[in-house]
Amino acid sequence: MILHDYVQQLLAVGVTRAFQAGKLGNLTQLPIAQEILVENPKNPDHGHYATPLALTLAKAAKLAPRTLADALVHSVQNMDVILSVAGPGFINIRLADPLLAAGLQEILTQQANYGRTVASKPEKILVEFVSANPTGPLHVGHGRWAALGSAITNLLTFAGHEVHTEFYINDAGNQMNLLGISLQARYRQALGEPATMPENGYQGKAMIEMAQGLISEVGANQCEAEAIWFQEYAYHKILAQQKAILTEFHAEFETWFSERILHQGQPSAIEQGLQALDAAGYLDYRTEETDSPNAAIFFKTTQFGDDKDRVVKKTNGDYTYMAADIAYHRHKLQRGYDRLINILGADHHGYMARLKAIVQAFGYPADTLEVMIGQMVKLYRQNPTTGQKEEVRMSKRTGEGVTVDDLLYGLESEETAIGTDAARWYLLSQSPDSQITFDLDLAVEQSKDNPVFYAQYAYARSCSLERVAAEKGFSAPDTFVFVDNGGQLLLQQPEEQALILALLKAPELYRLAAIERAPHKLITYTAEVAQLFHRFYDKCPVLRIMENDPALAYARWGLCRATRQVLANSLDLLGISHPTAM
Repeated sequence: MILHDYVQQLLAVGVTRAFQAGKLGNLTQLPIAQEILVENPKNPDHGHYATPLALTLAKAAKLAPRTLADALVHSVQNMDVILSVAGPGFINIRLADPLLAAGLQEILTQQANYGRTVASKPEKILVEFVSANPTGPLHVGHGRWAALGSAITNLLTFAGHEVHTEFYINDAGNQMNLLGISLQARYRQALGEPATMPENGYQGKAMIEMAQGLISEVGANQCEAEAIWFQEYAYHKILAQQKAILTEFHAEFETWFSERILHQGQPSAIEQGLQALDAAGYLDYRTEETDSPNAAIFFKTTQFGDDKDRVVKKTNGDYTYMAADIAYHRHKLQRGYDRLINILGADHHGYMARLKAIVQAFGYPADTLEVMIGQMVKLYRQNPTTGQKEEVRMSKRTGEGVTVDDLLYGLESEETAIGTDAARWYLLSQSPDSQITFDLDLAVEQSKDNPVFYAQYAYARSCSLERVAAEKGFSAPDTFVFVDNGGQLLLQQPEEQALILALLKAPELYRLAAIERAPHKLITYTAEVAQLFHRFYDKCPVLRIMENDPALAYARWGLCRATRQVLANSLDLLGISHPTAM
């Protein structure tokens, strides 16, 4: 149950009752439940929720807001909530004890499914992310796209959608030719043969290491091989490395789509896509903008709001990246997806309008495609000499830009490794359109200042309670009881109340994070639950009061279990582990 929605429905029923009883003055149009604003009060003493409903209806009803609020409170006849009027006409809403107890039981009953919802309009969604060139290691920016894409996929699936993931392999074009020539040159150089690296080739240490590895595999046997052989060797080697690191990073892909497929066949998928656009009148053949007598072919994206038309075929007959984008997105649409989500880097900001033009040209609404632009990541660590935080621009281990491997395995050594969990937490901690400042020193701290450690430690503490209870001979009941014989909640301490309310808001938060494609909101929520649990656990003893007040002890034990479940569900959605001991 989503409490927010439940409260909205109760208020909507109350409005209808008051209207039927003639208590709403001149009001003629009643709000539906989804239109009723339900907020979280800034002061928890005012209740669990609040609504300005009476204030918004007062003008149309031609009644004083407070009079209207009194009528609405009287009309909401439900044992689950306690309503009161405050100020000029605000309605404060407190959830009744039986409802809070039922919510805790729901967590314990549904377990891993707690917070899973059914979408009002389920969609078949394809999420494409990372999609790096297979020409080198994945940099830290790719790590952010990987964390975002996998977490958004988890959230959308949990929200009731059918979601598929895809990595678009950019394995066609000049960058692949350069890859082969670069490895060929490094291989020959390593064998003592004369060879010159191309000026715009892949100069980094990774290519030198690959050449040395190749020699250990085949010796000098490929000295006369063509560049295409080296291209294919490097391509498959790098792609395998990318797949391995992404798996370690908890970013799984159901499909690895090769761009080469789009160039194959007669006619190819690229040619078919352009033919379809031509038939629809969206291509333009121009010679006046070039020095060649041959026409260049433009896709008229300005008809869909782009700032200029885009070249899809050059005068020399070569297709542009835009032509491949057209074929690829047409292929996606033909697979029957209701929604396409592309997660791209900050350097692709100009792609949004042209990509949306593609789906519109093929007859789909512009919002069929969502383009998320993830900003870059800045890494900082303390300089041991100056004691100041300084930006880390490269890995000391490789002398190149920081990669996902560096985060997981260490910039210099294993001692500096952050690991998958901390890397994902920090890379998901901010809105995708915000630049992330990543403190590498904090990420390895085992203290409450490190939020990912603090969240995992909360889960581990709840697990340790179970172990200690078993050692002391206490066994958990089949069903935890949270109310006394009079129906009053046993958990009345402020720390208990705050934790309960936070746990019961998980379904609402999960759904919101899915709708807004906002895993950072789940990060904030998980940190809040962990903080509230630690506060509760420090102030409210469980096993120590078992002999004197077993009813309260077991109720607190049940609250610990409910917290453990919500933490597990939240961390799972984020792709972060929850160890049972730390």
